[in-house]
This record gives sequence, C-alpha cells and structure tokens, in this order.
Amino acid sequence: MGAPEVTSTASAIRAEDAPRYYRPELDVLRLFAFFMVFLSHVVPGDETFFARAHIAPEVADVIIAASAGGAFGVDLFFALSSFLITSLLLRERQLCGNIDVPRFYVRRILRIWPLYFAFLVSASVLAKYVVADESFPLKYLVSFVLLSGNWAFVVWGYPHSVSTPLWSVSIEEQFYLSWPLLMRRWAHHLAIVAFALLAVSFLTRLLLVLHGAIHPQIWCNTLARLDPIACGALLALRTERVGLAPSRSLRVALLLFGFAVLTAAGRYGDVVGKIALLTYPAVTIGCIALILGTLGFQLSTRRRGLVRALAYLGRISYGLYVYHLLFIETFAVPLAHSPIARLTRTAAALLSTIAVAILSYHLLEAPFLRTKEKFAHVRSRPV
Repeated sequence: MGAPEVTSTASAIRAEDAPRYYRPELDVLRLFAFFMVFLSHVVPGDETFFARAHIAPEVADVIIAASAGGAFGVDLFFALSSFLITSLLLRERQLCGNIDVPRFYVRRILRIWPLYFAFLVSASVLAKYVVADESFPLKYLVSFVLLSGNWAFVVWGYPHSVSTPLWSVSIEEQFYLSWPLLMRRWAHHLAIVAFALLAVSFLTRLLLVLHGAIHPQIWCNTLARLDPIACGALLALRTERVGLAPSRSLRVALLLFGFAVLTAAGRYGDVVGKIALLTYPAVTIGCIALILGTLGFQLSTRRRGLVRALAYLGRISYGLYVYHLLFIETFAVPLAHSPIARLTRTAAALLSTIAVAILSYHLLEAPFLRTKEKFAHVRSRPV
C-alpha cells in the first residue's frame, strides 16, 4: 500500500530543519562518467593510429578497450540518477510521511527541461550551420519533445546529429515520470519492484537477441536498459537501512574492479548479439562497484581546491554531456588522422564544452534551480 497522504506540521518542520542531502564524492564520480562518454567519442579504435604515435600495441589495446568501455558511462549515469533520486524520495517519505509526486515532477522539469529544450531548439535551427552533415528530421524532434527520443532511435536508427546524446536523457525522463508513482504505490515492496525491473530488462534483451535486433535497438530501448536503474534503487534501499563504510583497501579494490569490468566490456563485450546478454548485467555490476567504492569517500582537504573543482564540474555534468558532441563535431575530431592534430582538436573540444557548460549552468539553468528549491521537501544540491 502507498504511504499516508497527510503531511503533519511536525514532519514538515523536521524536513525543513534536516541537513542538506549532498554527496560531493558522487559529483566527482558523475564527472568520471562524463569523461568516459567523451573519450568513447574521441579515441579512435584503429591500432594503426596508435602505431603512428609510437604507442606499443599492448598499450594501444588497453586504451582502445577502455575508451570503448567508456560508452557505458551512460549506465553509470543511470545508476547514479536512480540511486540519488531513490535516496531523496526515501528521505522525503521518512521526513514528511509521503512522497509529493506533483512537486517531484516540478523539480525534475525545472532541472531537466530548460537545457534540454533550449539545446533541442538551438541544435535544430543552428547546428546545421556549424556542423557538416547535421541532420535532425522533424520526426526525431517531435519524438524528443514528447520525451521519447530514444524510441525514435530504436525505430528509425541514429540521425547524424549533435542531439543524439539526448537519447539517454529521454530514458531518464521516463524513469522520473514513473518511479515516484511506483515508490508511492509500492512503498514497502520496492525491492520486489526493482527485481521485477531486472527481470523485464533481461527478458526484453533475450527476445530482441532472438529476433536478431541490430544497433541501437537494444542500446536505446528503455525496457532493455533497466538494470542500472533497478540496481541503483536497490543500493539506495540498502544504504538507507544499513550504513555502508568499506575500508580504504576495499574501496580501492571496488574502484579497480569497476573500471576493469567496463574496460573488459569494451574489449570483449557487445551491445547486440548473444554476448549482450552478459555485457549489460556485467556493466551494471561494474557501475555499482564504482558507486560503492566512491560512496562516503572522504575527499582530501589537502587538495581542497582540486576537489572542489572536480565536484563543481560534476555538478555541471548534465551540461557537459549535452554539449560535448556539438564541439567534437565542430572541431571535426574524428577526421583528424595525425596524433598531434587529434590531441589538439580533442583538447579544444573539451575546453569549449566546459566553458559553454559553465555559462549554461549559471545563465540558463541556475535561475530555474533556485526556483526548484522552493518545491523541495528535502534540500539537496542539483541532482
């Protein structure tokens, strides 16, 4: 059954007085997730490129595998979003007695939509004058406006557009739409709901594989990408009930394991075919290991400036993710064949992405984020 509908005055006061929910270490991990995706788009998979740079084949293989595994940074984003949103909603239910679904929707709209729609409109109108071969047909634009852009990719394939990274944002928006309703209705059975999502995800992939699905029919399919979302929620439930405090050595082991799993997925895994049945669950395990290794980590005060800078970049990672392909295409990074040219264009694309994301955060997103806080029962940094 759902939680009680009435919020007492005492509960409201406790919610207002509760300390701000903020985990800066997860902002750093969020930045790592962005860099994974960024590198997957700029590091070539051609061993001859590394040979021209006089890099040993063994080292080149590791670099190529790690960058290919970087594409699974989106899974880390999914797991982080699920963990943080579930934690915040559990905290709201504990402090206030229920989950205020309309307010949750308002908060998500204020956080996601300003940049999402501003980029969609600007990319649709302006990107064709900046990026060669930019194409974003109307049917794709309509699908993204309806928060279902990933399904357009499943049906029609990828367009050649700088807006393609928004497919994962569409999946997150669908998660935001449904998850608070499930949490409110099945408040005491969330673990069962999460395991049901895992079953749906596996069965969907199995059916798609048996029917010969091609890319991106599994990769962009919401029902086939529920593993990190379900496991992020399970981790939130676990940490809410039992505090986790792994030792430093265990943290290091978890982080190394998580990175190794994603690298192995880039080297040996695939997003289609029978191997995909193992790749997606393995990647989810790797992502949860990375979160566990990071969660509660005490960031060094001796390097406070660096830590703050990394956490800040993690807070604006939504903008970094949205803008990065625009600048990769603007500087034509994939067309650079010499190592020096590729490195120079990559640096220019990254620095431009950071600069524009900072401006976007402060000029476009921040006013909406300040309004968002007025609808929050649990105070937090932007999630």
